[in-house]
Amino acid sequence: MSLDASAPSQSGFSSARKLRDFALLLIGTTAIGTSSIFVRLAETDPAATGFWRMVFALPIFLIWSRIEQKPLSPGLDGKALAAAILAGAAFGLDLVLSNIALGLTSMTSFIILVHLAPVVVVIVAWFWFREKPTPGLILALGLALVGAVLLVQSGRSTALARNALLGDLASIGAAVGYAGFILATRRARMGASTGRVSLISACFCALFCLVASFLLGESLWPRSNQGWLMLAGMGLLCHAFGQGISAYAVSSLGASVTSIVLVYGVAVTIAGGWLFFNEVPNLLQAIGGALVLAAVVLCRPK
Repeated sequence: MSLDASAPSQSGFSSARKLRDFALLLIGTTAIGTSSIFVRLAETDPAATGFWRMVFALPIFLIWSRIEQKPLSPGLDGKALAAAILAGAAFGLDLVLSNIALGLTSMTSFIILVHLAPVVVVIVAWFWFREKPTPGLILALGLALVGAVLLVQSGRSTALARNALLGDLASIGAAVGYAGFILATRRARMGASTGRVSLISACFCALFCLVASFLLGESLWPRSNQGWLMLAGMGLLCHAFGQGISAYAVSSLGASVTSIVLVYGVAVTIAGGWLFFNEVPNLLQAIGGALVLAAVVLCRPK
């Protein structure tokens, strides 16, 4: 797999490249979708969990960035560096707030995390990157949002929803942070390769989470070996692998398509809640999941 930096425009990529990256994005999204399972099983507080997620991912990104240092690999310009730093801070905000939300509400209500992010991404990408949404993309966005709403509303009444309002507010804030992460990563990839962008953003995300953990008075250390395994799994599978390939794919697919496909993580999250926490999906959730999958099919490269 080539690890070259992205071009400024999607038009320079072949259909074969886009289809391949679309498949990679689906695989990466599946890995990202398992993060809520690890969060629920981890023994650390919200910001501390985000910190360790980055720490375990950093060695992979360091190796990745070293592999990319070939004669034809472009350097890191100032705008790409600033965007990578912004991506790290935005993702730190997303991690802290989403981990807090998971502690207040059920895993299904947590899906509101992806409820608003694609809307923000599509609108901003239209003006920032000139990624004009097609009718098919708008329809896919609508289906994804309706599916997410069904999943969220149907999950409100579960026993785990201890404070749905506060959980939803934290999730909305996380959605804004995640949208910022996708958009900043897209901009950074226009001037640097995947490994470098991911390494820089992960470093600043770890710093953000560490400071947040200190300010919130959290305990930084897990209590058992299981806690360490959950943190390592989250860092390696969800971030180094899942977010890494998503950062790679965004260069050819664009921020808008990437943000909608990432809603597919909803299905993975629901499946995880069912398998690990006995949160059995109901009919509305099944319909919502089907709508999300239909959105993914609609926005696939032709």
